[in-house]
Amino acid sequence: MRHNKNQEVNIKFQINTPALLLLLALATTAGGQAQKPYGIPNHSQVNVIVDGRAAEGEYPTKFVHPMTGIAVSWVSDGKLLYCALESPAKGWVAIGFGSDKVRGTSMVIGYYDQNGGGVDEHMGSWVSTHRPIDKPRLLDFKTAMGKRGTSIEFVMPLELSNGQTITSGQPMPFVLAYHKSRVSFEGRPTKKASSTLLLGKPEKAEAEGK
Repeated sequence: MRHNKNQEVNIKFQINTPALLLLLALATTAGGQAQKPYGIPNHSQVNVIVDGRAAEGEYPTKFVHPMTGIAVSWVSDGKLLYCALESPAKGWVAIGFGSDKVRGTSMVIGYYDQNGGGVDEHMGSWVSTHRPIDKPRLLDFKTAMGKRGTSIEFVMPLELSNGQTITSGQPMPFVLAYHKSRVSFEGRPTKKASSTLLLGKPEKAEAEGK
């Protein structure tokens, strides 16, 4: 009887093993797709008007992050990053560069209200906490109320305030977050998720004929 029981266990294991391997393969594939970097076009000329919104055709690329619902539009001229975020809600919206956690990121966070709102540059200090930095590197910014929620647009150097640099060809993690209603920068986000960005290779100037 003991031998028969072992045989029964072995048969069940052999039957279930292929299904288990298939599930693992699907999980690995799904995980790989989730980690595919979001590319930042690296153009020789950028025609962005910083008014708080990403107008139709203003940016060469735009995506809606599947886990947060935040719409991201961005482009670089090799020295600066131009970026617009639109939240699915009316509270603050933020992006943090340099880590897949809030802690240690160079964060841009903004809100819009009846007084016009504002945009600040913070440093992530813990799981969901952050503080203003002494010398912000933002060069320009505006806020607005988009079709779906809070919209912010900003320009900043590729050299980040946390000492990192967004470099062509080198993937960098980033964090997206928003609050559904709060315009103060305190408290945990309603939704938060991390992904990876990849700055593309520089394009040749049109004047060079390439």
